[in-house]
Amino acid sequence: MYNFNRIAKSLTIGLLAYDGKYSYSKGCEPFTNVSSYQLKRFLDREWDENQKLEEYIRSLEIDWSTGWLMGDDTIIEKPYAQKIECVYWQYSSKNKGFIEGISLTVLAWTDGKRTIPIKFMVYEKDINGNPVQTKNTFLEEAVEYAKNLGIVPKYVCFDSKFSSKSLLNLLNSFRWVYFTQLASNRSFNGQQLKMRRFQPYSEEGNLKGVGHRVSITKYCKRYYATNATGKHITSKYIVNHYRVRWSIEVLFRVLKQLCHLQDCQGKKTRTQKHYVFMCIQAFILLQDQNEKSVYYAKKIFQQKYLRI
Repeated sequence: MYNFNRIAKSLTIGLLAYDGKYSYSKGCEPFTNVSSYQLKRFLDREWDENQKLEEYIRSLEIDWSTGWLMGDDTIIEKPYAQKIECVYWQYSSKNKGFIEGISLTVLAWTDGKRTIPIKFMVYEKDINGNPVQTKNTFLEEAVEYAKNLGIVPKYVCFDSKFSSKSLLNLLNSFRWVYFTQLASNRSFNGQQLKMRRFQPYSEEGNLKGVGHRVSITKYCKRYYATNATGKHITSKYIVNHYRVRWSIEVLFRVLKQLCHLQDCQGKKTRTQKHYVFMCIQAFILLQDQNEKSVYYAKKIFQQKYLRI
């Protein structure tokens, strides 16, 4: 009989059992009552991965008012993949060019010690080659979803690719403070940012299409903005608050290095989405070991639960 929780737990532990490339056969080795076929069938079945993620994070005892939200995307590289539905040519800033891979967008919450992915999206196209949902639309939907969960962040951080006027207006309507980067061609007080001469302090003004005042600064040839205004909003204040977004980069690195995010060879988009959810669950389990680092936590986890 199909038992979701039993197989999900087995797959999660299996992801943390090995340091090399993950496979179904390796994932079932620590168990006597789970087969590789069951793991494969589990990922291929019909179930809503974001609903399961919601159920999982609701079971965690977290004070949602103590942290902040971060949005970002990453490429799950699939250079040798054949006929995986959601693999497309994607631009990779790390590789400074286009590579074949799966685009994963995540909204995550963190308090600086613990990071919890709230909602994620695997980019896919319809039969006409159009996006089923754009990354910007997803992030807008995700922050509304976070609000409905009862999350009240101190602020929200995201980079320039997500800083659409609709998202900025939405966050401001929630009375949430945001910190973001802006593209150099954005119009501020009637002039493109790249055409303005910025002083070493922040400037208040109006961003085209945004219905509230913003504070903008230039630092290391990049432009940073927030809807927080006042004399205390200095250039250093804006940049330092934006930098906490680094926690989501750590999340992506751990998912890839320790949770085998890139190892799923399932052909269906549904299978890839389910696998991402299992990797996220493995990440949270690893993080909750309360060790000095996630790398050390994985070794301790393996010794404690798997005797390897």
